[in-house]
Amino acid sequence: MNKCIICGNPEFIPVYSNTLKKCLHCGFMTANMEISEEILKATYSVNYFRGEEYLDYLKDKEILQLNFEKRIRHIKKSVTGRLPVTSVLEIGCAYGFFGEVLKRHWKADYSGIDVVPEAVAYGKDILKLDLATGDYLRRPAPGKEFSDVFLWDVIEHLPFPDKFLQKACQEMAPGGRIYITTGDISALLPRIRGKNWRMIHPPSHIHYFTKSNLCRLLESKGFSIVCSNYLPVYRSIRQAFYSLFLLNKKGSRLEKLLNRIPEKWSFPLNTFDIVFIIAEKPNIGAFP
Repeated sequence: MNKCIICGNPEFIPVYSNTLKKCLHCGFMTANMEISEEILKATYSVNYFRGEEYLDYLKDKEILQLNFEKRIRHIKKSVTGRLPVTSVLEIGCAYGFFGEVLKRHWKADYSGIDVVPEAVAYGKDILKLDLATGDYLRRPAPGKEFSDVFLWDVIEHLPFPDKFLQKACQEMAPGGRIYITTGDISALLPRIRGKNWRMIHPPSHIHYFTKSNLCRLLESKGFSIVCSNYLPVYRSIRQAFYSLFLLNKKGSRLEKLLNRIPEKWSFPLNTFDIVFIIAEKPNIGAFP
């Protein structure tokens, strides 16, 4: 990346022992390394959900869907009186757990796309959802306009988040909404933890936004901000333990302790470093 995707500035400085580089103008940070298609393909194999980034994504289905339920309740309060939820796209749908929850709430035409074939196959075969494997940027425009586009914890993984947002905006109906969750590197906890913040691990997480510069990016691609919040998240105790003490630490003595933690144990926590943004494609004059 030669220029900042937020402000176009070409001046970056290395931070966190050269792990990331930071835009001198807007504070946007990105991995200080070349991210090739080969690296991305190796990163997002089925092992991503089974022992690399996640301990076991499938076993955490109940907890993950609890969070999706709570997000949908928040959405219903935030978009009252706006365009109905009729045609939905989820970018980074993984196994389709969100799609399954969404269809309990809205009679919407749902589709999802992800780069991990095994995850997509599960959603198609087991959950009977309309999912596809592939790169969203290379997918032909659909023959319909989306009312809602979801990117749950995915924008930090995308090699070209600016292009994804631009394409999504073009494919949305006027008055349509986009929903994004991602880490806020300007929050208190990341500033305290520095390079040891749990979200910093390229090449999986490539980009590191602040709430301010992510809103700026959305606005530059044609969206207006509806709201931004920091919501509590239910977390698997096993997954939290794994992320904090075992991720990228092979042969740790704590592995035996992990196996003693019951799979169903979870807890709600708001670390106020995961921002939830709802933005809208303007539809001037459509609403009173």
